[in-house]
Amino acid sequence: MVSISTEAKVGLFVLVALIILGYMSFRVGEYGFGFKKGYVIHATFDNVTGLDKDASVLVAGVEVGRVESITLKDGRAVVAMRIIPGVELEKDSRVSIKSHGILGDKFIEIEPGTRGLAPLGEGGEITRVEKQADIDKILRDLGTIAQDVMAVTASLRKVVGGEEGVENLRAIVRNTRELSDNLNRVVKQNDEKFSVMVDSLKSAAHQMDRTFSALSDITERINAGEGTVGKLVNDQKVFDNLDQTVASLQDITDKINKGEGSIGKLVNDEETVDNLNSSLKSLGKSMEGIDRYVSKAEQFRTFLSYRGEYLFDKSDAKSYVDIKIQPKEDKFYIFGVVADPKGKRTVTESKTGGTTTKTEEWERNELLFNLMIGKRFKDLVVRGGILESTGGAGLDYFAFDDALKVSFEAFDFDTDRDPHLKVYGEYRLFKHLYLMAGWDDFVSDEGNASPFAGIAIRFEDDDLKYLLTDAPIPTK
Repeated sequence: MVSISTEAKVGLFVLVALIILGYMSFRVGEYGFGFKKGYVIHATFDNVTGLDKDASVLVAGVEVGRVESITLKDGRAVVAMRIIPGVELEKDSRVSIKSHGILGDKFIEIEPGTRGLAPLGEGGEITRVEKQADIDKILRDLGTIAQDVMAVTASLRKVVGGEEGVENLRAIVRNTRELSDNLNRVVKQNDEKFSVMVDSLKSAAHQMDRTFSALSDITERINAGEGTVGKLVNDQKVFDNLDQTVASLQDITDKINKGEGSIGKLVNDEETVDNLNSSLKSLGKSMEGIDRYVSKAEQFRTFLSYRGEYLFDKSDAKSYVDIKIQPKEDKFYIFGVVADPKGKRTVTESKTGGTTTKTEEWERNELLFNLMIGKRFKDLVVRGGILESTGGAGLDYFAFDDALKVSFEAFDFDTDRDPHLKVYGEYRLFKHLYLMAGWDDFVSDEGNASPFAGIAIRFEDDDLKYLLTDAPIPTK
């Protein structure tokens, strides 16, 4: 077996090391580091703190060059970068300075531009430069923030520390728990009120269904020829009788045109007409006074209205019946009664040993009264008098050709309690039907505040005449 001496082993090791060193030198020379291959490009930065010569230039994390030099020009840093051959960079490439971690070495990263655009050549410059973050400034800001946090922590320690601070925290927790319980109760109450409204809507739908059923039954009876309308539509004899009646009327008209009978003479005899005209002239003077009276009476307008309000927080209803007399377009009077679930409030005073005691009582079955006078100024109405059996006043504002009314009322003024304030809006849905919603007694200090919604039905005197004359008269 051939033995190798120590000198031979050392020589062999040095030879291998020289071969590896030569190979590495060749690779470095291949990239142009040491032999100045490739091409040089430039970029100008406001600050290159921490960037050294020979720092890496990366594209997509791959090293494509090194920093060749850093010079100062016009107060800014010009960085020359040598890029290895074969790597093309577009003119709209973006360059920035980054670091490996917070305290790592700085390097330059190039973000390629638009493919197909003209490439940068020897001496080219990248103009799209991202500003480098100033680590020293960031650390200074972090130090300031840390000081502020320490100051806040010290303040919290003063507030929370000790038995008083612990008691304050306990009070906050108790208040939060009470607030949560109150919210839960409000949600449950609203759920119950919503259920009541749903039941009411179901009842209304049932009533509408019954109404439609009744209309359908009437239609079927008409189609079957029952009743007067049914006979008129289906019975041929009725049409024959009607035709005979029309023929008789035509015969009477022909006789009148010929001057036969009293009416014929009245229409065709000139002497009769002259005598009648003379009589009418003497009556004309007497009728002038009557005409003036009738004309004045026709200026009066009368309205009858019903208003129902559902108080959500009280789960109760409030009703109004009003008569409005309007002698002029801009002046009116209101007389009405109110059925309030609270009733009428009565305050009595009694003296005991020189001390005056006021006692408040509510008479649940007592009706309240309205008696007001009002004046209209264009779209604004001012009214005042007695509201719900107490002194008060109100304002009404009309819009959209009087289809919308916004009202505010104030009454029941007392030094021992807040006044009764009420605001609501009213919208005309149909000719006689109005929808309304608002807030009743919204500044009450006795827990009487409540939102409400409701409807109003309003008829004028002409409507009442029509309804009364068309109403059937019961017979035995």
